[in-house]
Amino acid sequence: MSQRWEDVEFAHWPVPADVVADVLPSSLVPDCHAGSAWVSLVTFQMRSLRITHLPPIPTTRDFAEVNVRTYVIGPDGPGVWFCSLDATSFLPVLVARTLYGLPYCVADIRHDPGRDDGWAIARRWPDRSTGSLTVERLGTPAEDDLAVFLSARWRLYAGTRVTRVARIVHEPWPLRHARVVHCETGLVAAAGFAVDRAPIAHWAPGVSVRAAAPKRIHGVHGAAEPLTSGR
Repeated sequence: MSQRWEDVEFAHWPVPADVVADVLPSSLVPDCHAGSAWVSLVTFQMRSLRITHLPPIPTTRDFAEVNVRTYVIGPDGPGVWFCSLDATSFLPVLVARTLYGLPYCVADIRHDPGRDDGWAIARRWPDRSTGSLTVERLGTPAEDDLAVFLSARWRLYAGTRVTRVARIVHEPWPLRHARVVHCETGLVAAAGFAVDRAPIAHWAPGVSVRAAAPKRIHGVHGAAEPLTSGR
């Protein structure tokens, strides 16, 4: 699948590695930085979504999306584990649940790129949860080890009964620092994480993305090790 992620904002919290381990399948372990696992709330506009070599499906190319994700090591290497993904378009939700095993949800998402009042999310299916994120975008490039750890991820892991991995390709994130103005953490709590401190924040104008077809993984990874910088 090809797509573009635009108007991207991130809020990140350190969490205990054993809390992350509780939400993962046995084939994955938490990936840690400076002794902590991390969980992130990510908001963005999905643009130009299509299955490679097929024409786009009307009404499903462009929509708002919000996800809660954490960082893992699996048999194929470091990657992202999505705890939840909320989208406003029902058909891509069904496709992603079926093809990738991703826990997509249908939500009402309010965001006006021309305003400064941030994102507001009200999940409608398969359960009811809410969240919000408003950040002040700063111009300073985010190039430190933690920023790279949280953004330089080139595969996703997903699945319920069967865990799959898919390679992700995009240019390096043009990441900038941000400051959180307001954040409601209901979606993060619904994913199993109690966060009570101010998050670290980043933003980026966007990247163009290609996601390979998923493949089934085998085996159980060993113990997690702290990560220093690039992936």
